[in-house]
Amino acid sequence: MSGKVRALVKKEFLVLSKDWHGLAVLFLMPAAFILIMSMALESAFGEHKSVVTSYALLNQSDEVLPAGLLEKLRAIPGFHAVELPLNSTLEVVSAGIQQGDYPIAVVIPTDFRSRLIKTTESDPTTLPPVVELLLAPTVKPYIQALFSASLSAILIRQKIAWLLNNPDPNVAPTVSAAALEQFGQLNLAEHYIYSGVVNSATVPKAVQQNVPAWLVFAMFFVVIPLSTVFLVERQQGTLLRLRMMNVSPWQILVGKVLPYYCINQLQMVVMITIGIVIVPLLGGQALNMPHSLVGLLIISSACSVAAIGFALLVATLVTTTMQATTTGGVVNIIFGALGGIMVPKFIMPDTMQSLTYLSPMSWGLEGFLDLFLRQADWQAVLPESLYLVTLGLFCLMVAAYRFNKRY
Repeated sequence: MSGKVRALVKKEFLVLSKDWHGLAVLFLMPAAFILIMSMALESAFGEHKSVVTSYALLNQSDEVLPAGLLEKLRAIPGFHAVELPLNSTLEVVSAGIQQGDYPIAVVIPTDFRSRLIKTTESDPTTLPPVVELLLAPTVKPYIQALFSASLSAILIRQKIAWLLNNPDPNVAPTVSAAALEQFGQLNLAEHYIYSGVVNSATVPKAVQQNVPAWLVFAMFFVVIPLSTVFLVERQQGTLLRLRMMNVSPWQILVGKVLPYYCINQLQMVVMITIGIVIVPLLGGQALNMPHSLVGLLIISSACSVAAIGFALLVATLVTTTMQATTTGGVVNIIFGALGGIMVPKFIMPDTMQSLTYLSPMSWGLEGFLDLFLRQADWQAVLPESLYLVTLGLFCLMVAAYRFNKRY
């Protein structure tokens, strides 16, 4: 190796040693992703572990049901039955779903036996529903399909047992060929619970979950342009000249909040427009707007305050635009991975699901999902909005303190 090459190699190592932020990113970012993704996807790829989903069971039948039937309902693989008191009402069941106590509820009607043993030669949906299924709009389609299939299999076996052993002479001992074709089809009435209201017509869509998730992710990425502009102004002496003109640090920082707040709100309008207009043009389902536009303004404003406050904090902590870009970008990606943006919460183990609340993106996502997916009113987003605004103001105060100390 020639002396010139050795000198260049030495120079490169010297440059790298001074850019410890960049070196840290090369090691800390993949290490963080290995830990977060491995833990978050453990249940999805684990061979011996599975996520157990709770479901409520409300038995309103006038007759005493066979013990074997109840045992089978309690032992559906992958599901844990939460038996509700006999005096529970549909409102109580719906409230439990809305509060997140369980995503699925099975309501056995008073005349359950007579409904189950009825047969028809036409569409079985013309018969009264055998049971009522109440579903949270956030329940995943494959979980719903698995539960419905397991429930149907249990009920069909019970139907056969009752038909074969029914002493009632009015019940025919045989079933016509046409009815036999429909024998394995049961009418399970499925209703989605929106803001505590039973609604069988509105089915949740993928776009209702994706638009809020990536909107929150995009809003927090204002850290890159905001911190970059802030550092350029500092390097060019613009901030120093403003301080010499007796402009306070608070005034300088607040002056940056409003433009980026407008950018965040524009992001929201654009993303929602894409969900409503562009996605259907590509063959997907259109985004449904939430019932509460006031709630939408509240949660989007709170997300914006948190994102801008975080961006200003990063801008006052780093010294170069490269550091601002890498630090802001990496932290946001980790926030997204930890907060349920990249890895949905439903496939995470319980431990990781509890850790998602450490990410401010998780707070914003839950607020938007309350509106877009659960169709809740504006009061539902107040807790998440309070967390976001508190974080944003805290970051803003720390940024103002550091800025004032520097200038």
